[in-house]
Amino acid sequence: MINIQKLFFQNIFWRGLFYVTSFLLNVLIARHFEAAFSGVIYYLINSCSLLTLIGSLSIESAIIFFGGSNQIGKNKLFYFSIAWTSLIGLLFLLITLFGASSFSNSLLLLNYKLALLFITGNILSAFMSGFFSAEKNFSIPSLIGMISNLLLIGMIFFINKDGWLTNQRYLFFYFCGFLFQGVLLLFILLQNKKSYRQVEFISSVDLKKLFTYVMIVFISNIISFFVFRVDYWFVHHYCSIAEVGNYIQVSKLVQLFFVLPAVLAAVVFPLTSSGHDKKINDLLPLLSRILLLAYAVICMALIIFGNWLFPFVFGNSFNHMYQSYLFYIPGILGMSALYTLTSYYAGKNKVIVNIKGCFYSLLIILLGDFLLIPKYGITAAAGVSSCGYLFYFGYVLNIFVKEYKVSLKDFFYFKKTDIYKIKNILLKK
Repeated sequence: MINIQKLFFQNIFWRGLFYVTSFLLNVLIARHFEAAFSGVIYYLINSCSLLTLIGSLSIESAIIFFGGSNQIGKNKLFYFSIAWTSLIGLLFLLITLFGASSFSNSLLLLNYKLALLFITGNILSAFMSGFFSAEKNFSIPSLIGMISNLLLIGMIFFINKDGWLTNQRYLFFYFCGFLFQGVLLLFILLQNKKSYRQVEFISSVDLKKLFTYVMIVFISNIISFFVFRVDYWFVHHYCSIAEVGNYIQVSKLVQLFFVLPAVLAAVVFPLTSSGHDKKINDLLPLLSRILLLAYAVICMALIIFGNWLFPFVFGNSFNHMYQSYLFYIPGILGMSALYTLTSYYAGKNKVIVNIKGCFYSLLIILLGDFLLIPKYGITAAAGVSSCGYLFYFGYVLNIFVKEYKVSLKDFFYFKKTDIYKIKNILLKK
């Protein structure tokens, strides 16, 4: 019998450690490179992330879904994922080599090399992490990511523009970290799971089943990506590079609020996909209430101290973060309660619910960004995104409440009995 409490604990603990080190690394990069140049770095990462999503086709979700439910053999999925990663890596390598002869700008060529490392590494990491998730093992991928972050954190203190570790070399190692994680996860799987050493090829029937599922999830993930990041391109086009750095840093801070919901969702998805959704149905409203209350307290604290705290933590060049953060708050609260619901519908193979809500949200954000960012800048970008997030949450919540006859107030009204329920979850063996 699956111990849901143990899975939640394991995922929260290890993912929490990973995100703590990720946050520290982000702060150090921001302080070292300052708003303008760190904005360039994160804008490049944003573009690479889109290419990674396209290249992966969200196959990692199929690995979790079909691997967790044993509808397709894990060995078949394993070697198919390696072949797919190799194909995408080779494609981008050819693009880089072909472009090398025509690039007169060495910085542009460097961007292509960094993109190759980022895309290949992240696709491999996502696929290999999918196999660990299918096995309900959430600790090893987070541990590997944490090790990579700690190495990069240590290295940043030795950057010297006149020494061996220049800014450019550090960026190369930073992007190498993604490939390092993927390769290490692959090696661990082969060492610990001897069954993966037996090569099996996926059948045409299984391949059709996989891509039928994947294309729906891929469409959902593409729309979701633009919901969270399309504003980066608008801000980059209409605002100064320093404002881009400030805004992306605010956005990254906001996404930290989504870490805990995403961690919980990472447990909900494989459990519902493998048929353990009865207890999950009871937990979802409770999780939403807890997250909303906790995040409301944190948001209030940052309203009081944020104007001083943001420049103190990230550096004086990040002095335009506070106002954007204020306009993001409603969206933070809405999205914090949304993640477990969307993951639930993904695990139930009802991704169409997520797609519709995400699509309507994207339309709101696109229209708002087009009309308001040219005049009101990064503050408008934050406010528009917040409106889109709230609509997305409201849409999915409305469907869930009607479908499962749950009271709407169960998602918002914190009860005294919740304290005992939380205590039982934390202490139950």
